[in-house]
Amino acid sequence: MAPGDVTRSASRTFELLGAITERGGLTLGDAAKAAGLATSTALRLIRSMEQSEFLVRGDDNVYRAGPRLLQIGARAISDNQLLSRARPAMVAIAEETRESTYLSTHGPKGTALYLAQIEGTHAIRHMGWVGQTVPLVGTAVGAALRGDLQSEGYAIAHDTLEDHSTGVAAPIYDAVGRIVGALSVIGPTFRLDDALCAQHGLVLVERCRALSAELGSPTE
Repeated sequence: MAPGDVTRSASRTFELLGAITERGGLTLGDAAKAAGLATSTALRLIRSMEQSEFLVRGDDNVYRAGPRLLQIGARAISDNQLLSRARPAMVAIAEETRESTYLSTHGPKGTALYLAQIEGTHAIRHMGWVGQTVPLVGTAVGAALRGDLQSEGYAIAHDTLEDHSTGVAAPIYDAVGRIVGALSVIGPTFRLDDALCAQHGLVLVERCRALSAELGSPTE
């Protein structure tokens, strides 16, 4: 196989794997369509990933992440310094605000990637976005990752991705001043009015500053 063919095959494999895992599982036909591949090509690549246990097929004929992929993901998460250091701050924010709290970082193709969540304690609460990506433009977490902040140091977005949901986010900086992540809270818009958003925003800014200092960012 020529070098160009190898590169193209690898690219198709990764695109297909990404399409399947980002959607929580797909049938062969849906996976081929999502990756822009012929069904025969998708089947060949999927069979290869099945053999190496990157994918498994369920009784419903849906392909999902296999044990090898889960192992790699678990190792990557355990080795992620930002994730391990952010968890205490996330727990504290969730306890103080009672809203679901998320850690995000820069994702693929100009997106924000949700890495972890601490679930809120309100009866009506947001949940289930870990592993998902959202646009950097038009979202609170995206604004935080871009540094597009209000004067107080946080960003707010109402009803942009989900109706009746509001997000508040603040950035995390590393030792050289780059924004490497963001902490955010998401809850129903009827509860997160302007006053409460401002209150939660200050909580996020305080926790993010402390976390940034742990990562070596100069303190003000």
